[in-house]
Amino acid sequence: MQSISLVLIVKNEERCIDRCLASFHGLVDEIIVVDTGSTDDTVRKAEQHNVRLMHYRWQNDFAAARNFALDAAQGDWNLVVDADEWLLEGASEILRLRDQPTEFVGLIEQVNQLQDQGFEHYSSSYIPRVLPKSVRYQGRIHEQPRYSLQSKNLPIRFAHDGYLVSNRTQKIGRNETILRSELADFPQDAYLNYQLGKELSTQDAFNEAIVFFEIAKSHCLMDAPWRHDLIVRLLFSYKKNQQFAQGLATIESEERNYLHSPDFYFVCGDFLIDCALHSPQHAAQLMPMIEMNFLKAREIGENPAIDERVIGRGSFLAAYNLYAFHTSMGHTDQAEHFYQLYEA
Repeated sequence: MQSISLVLIVKNEERCIDRCLASFHGLVDEIIVVDTGSTDDTVRKAEQHNVRLMHYRWQNDFAAARNFALDAAQGDWNLVVDADEWLLEGASEILRLRDQPTEFVGLIEQVNQLQDQGFEHYSSSYIPRVLPKSVRYQGRIHEQPRYSLQSKNLPIRFAHDGYLVSNRTQKIGRNETILRSELADFPQDAYLNYQLGKELSTQDAFNEAIVFFEIAKSHCLMDAPWRHDLIVRLLFSYKKNQQFAQGLATIESEERNYLHSPDFYFVCGDFLIDCALHSPQHAAQLMPMIEMNFLKAREIGENPAIDERVIGRGSFLAAYNLYAFHTSMGHTDQAEHFYQLYEA
């Protein structure tokens, strides 16, 4: 029978550590919590959950901290979690690990809470978090486990609210500083450029984000699992920065790569709305294209295989945008039809 360790690195997580640890109660053999310098009530709250607490001097290196925690774990399986995550589904699947040899890396579904203009929505991606005891991390930030084993998706879902603006305050400057330091050594690294572009776009620094997204695009492999998200974020940044010529060229060159993606068509429709508002003289030409993109997103439907997908772009969010589109056109019947689909 295999043993299971729950492994966390934490700093100033008093807001959420109780929720996280309580959600895994009774599912693991030990809980390793490595604190990297908390100044709030994190340590006291963690100790109430029968954890093995360790302290680690922060070195601006997430992989080093992760590996310190993994070195301390004694389980055959390591279940890696962040304090701002909690278990939504999959308790029975975690328990089933006891009967499975450590011959694969398990990917769990992370469901991210997001907020845009006051509206809450969700994105979803599969990430490697169920690790055999020999697997370790690399990368100072946005660290990834190194392994040659096969990976497989497991029916385990973590919720994550760390992307909400109210919960990101302490992370913004830290992440950007580490990414810029890494890029000073590896300026053409596609993944690091993508991550810094993401970081800047969450700060609404779209002009600079585009610079790093474009570098990432020019150097990343076509089959990189994050390339889809890169293109979607680049289009959104072009829209926010009113770089419509660049966005239109990107849509034309990338559509053939993402015929399966409701997110791509949804963001294209959103981009074209701003094109029409910015250039009313072209609105008549753009309006059918706007409708077509949102219809295409709904036709494809939700596609769980897409990494970093936003839930609803293939269903109710596209329906709402079609409702708003037809309302603006004075098409009462069509607007009502899509509003009903949105409500459903």
